[in-house]
Amino acid sequence: MTQVVSIGTYLPPWTVRGRRVAGPDEDALTMAVAAGRAADPDATAQRVVVVSRDFPLLEGGNGAVLLAALSLPADTPVAEVLGGAPAVLDQIGAAGDGTLVIAADDHERAAGAGAVLAGAGGVDLAPAARQTRSLPLTARGQDGGRHVYADPRLQREVGVHSTLDRLGLSGTPAVAAVAGIPVAQLGRGFDASGALSDETDAAAAVIRLLADVVEAGTSGLLLAVEQSSISAAELTIDGGVPRIVRDEVPARELPTFRTTDGIGIPISMPAYSRAFEPKIRWEAAVFDESPGIDSAPQFPPRLRVDDAGTLATEYRLEALPRTGTVYTHTTVRIPVPDLPSPYSIAVVQLDDSPVRVLLKVTGVPAGEATVGQEGAVVLRRVAMRSGIPDYGYAFWPGRASVSEGVSA
Repeated sequence: MTQVVSIGTYLPPWTVRGRRVAGPDEDALTMAVAAGRAADPDATAQRVVVVSRDFPLLEGGNGAVLLAALSLPADTPVAEVLGGAPAVLDQIGAAGDGTLVIAADDHERAAGAGAVLAGAGGVDLAPAARQTRSLPLTARGQDGGRHVYADPRLQREVGVHSTLDRLGLSGTPAVAAVAGIPVAQLGRGFDASGALSDETDAAAAVIRLLADVVEAGTSGLLLAVEQSSISAAELTIDGGVPRIVRDEVPARELPTFRTTDGIGIPISMPAYSRAFEPKIRWEAAVFDESPGIDSAPQFPPRLRVDDAGTLATEYRLEALPRTGTVYTHTTVRIPVPDLPSPYSIAVVQLDDSPVRVLLKVTGVPAGEATVGQEGAVVLRRVAMRSGIPDYGYAFWPGRASVSEGVSA
C-alpha cells in the first residue's frame, strides 16, 4: 500500500483542434519536469520513476536531465518505464516512501504530465487486481510507424469486458474513476454511479483523475485501461489530505511556426559536458573572499582573475531564482535552420538577484512579452543538435511560480 502525500499536474498552454499539444520547445521530459516540480517543489524525493511511451531518447540523457532539472542529487535512483496508464498505477501502488512517480505524454492524442510523491500521512492507494493482455489495435514500432486497427466493438467486448471479467473482483465494487475508457464501457458488475473518467489513452490521465477524486473526497476503485490491459487499485481517503498543485493554464491556439531548410548548429560533446550541470541545475558561481572579485553570482559560472593576477578556480555553486521580470526583449522573424520562427528573446532580471540572463520566451506567441512583465523560468528543449535534444531554460511571461499553482 502506498500513501500519496502530494500530486502535481501539468498541461501545455497550446491546443490544436481542441486537444492539448506540446509546444515546439516541449517534449515528454520537459513536461515530466514541470509535473515533478509541482509535486515535489522542495526536491525531497529519494527515488524517481518516470513512465512514458514518448521518451525523447531511448539511450542516454533522460535520467540525468530529469534529476538536474528537479534539483535532485545525481545519485538519486531513476527508473524509466515504458508504459501507459496501467503501468503508472502499478508504479504508484508499489512506490515506497520518498518515491516520485511521474507520467508524461507527448503525442497528437494527448500531451501533459502528472506526478505523485509517496510518503507518510496521505491518502491510501493499494493494488487490487491486474491483467496484462495483448490486443494491439493500436501499435507503434521502433521506426515510429503507427498501426491502427479501429474496431470499437472488439475493443469493448474483448479488450475491456473480457479483461474486467478476469480481474476477479468480488461483489459489486464501487468505482471512483476510470482512465482510458468512458465509464459507460464498464458494463454491469461495477457500481460506477458518480465515477469520473478520462477517455484519453494518456499515461498521465490516471494521475489527473487521482487528483480529481481526492478533491471530491471519494473512495473506491481507480481503474487504468490501455487496450486490453487493466490495472485496479483501491483508493481510501481517511483523514490524510495530499497537497495538489495543478500547473494547467488556459489553453490557446498553437501559433503557426516556420522552420527554414539548412544545417543547424551541430552538437559539441565537450561543450555539452562543460555546460550541463550549471545550465540544467540553474546555478551560478559565487567567489567567497577573493580580493578583487565581487561576491555577486556569476552566470554562467566562469573563472575569474583576482587583484594579484592569479586565476581564481575555487568557487561554490548557488541555485538561481526561477522567477524574474522582463528587462528588455526583441522578436526574431527571420527563419533560422532547425529553429521554429518567429520567436522572442528577453533579458530577464531574476528576482532577489543581481543576475540578468538572456532567455528565449516560451508559453506565449512571439512578440507578446512586455517590459516589466513578471514570469517564471522553465525547462525547455532549446534546440535539437545532431539529433540530440539540448535542454536549457526559457522565460514564460505571466506565469506564476510553480509552488503557487496555476488553475485552468
